[in-house]
Amino acid sequence: MYEKGMVLGRFQGIHKGHQALIEKALENCKRVLVFVGSSDKSGTVRDPFTYEFRERMLRDLYGDKVIVSPLPDIGVGDVGFWGEYLLRMSAEVLGEQADAIVCGNEEKYKLWFPDKPSLALIHLDRNDIPMCATELREYILKDDYRAFCECTDERLRHYYGVMRGILLNVSAEQKNN
Repeated sequence: MYEKGMVLGRFQGIHKGHQALIEKALENCKRVLVFVGSSDKSGTVRDPFTYEFRERMLRDLYGDKVIVSPLPDIGVGDVGFWGEYLLRMSAEVLGEQADAIVCGNEEKYKLWFPDKPSLALIHLDRNDIPMCATELREYILKDDYRAFCECTDERLRHYYGVMRGILLNVSAEQKNN
C-alpha cells in the first residue's frame, strides 16, 4: 500500500474509465489526490465544463475519500517537464510528493517520469474500459441518454440536462465563430 497516490484527468465528463482509475488508487493508496487537469480551461468543445462543475461531480462520487485539486494547464505535454510539474504540484497539495500515480498504460507516463524509480506507476489497461470523455460528450450532444447512462455512474445522471445545455451552447458558439 502506498501512502500518497495521484490520479490525473481532465474529467470533461466523468465516465466509468475515470472511476476505474480512482477506484484503483483508493485500493492501493492511503491518500488519493485527484488532479483536475486543464482546470483553467472551460467553454470550448474540448473543455466545456468549469473546474467547479467537474469538482462537484467528483465530490458527488467520492465525497471526502479523495482530495480534489485543480491543475492548471502549462501548455506542455509528453515530456519530463510535465512530470516534474505534477510532482511539484502534488507536493504542494499533499505536503510531499505522491509516491504512486494510477494511470492508463499509455507510453507518455514513462516519458513524464523517466528518472523516478521511487514513483510507482500503477497501470490500468485502457482496453479494459474502452471509453473516453470525447465519446461521452458526443453521446450527450446527440441526445443519446441510453449511451450516456451506459458510460456513467447513476449518481451523475442528474447532470445530463446541465451538461447537454453547456455542450449545445459551446457548440453553437463555435459554429458562429
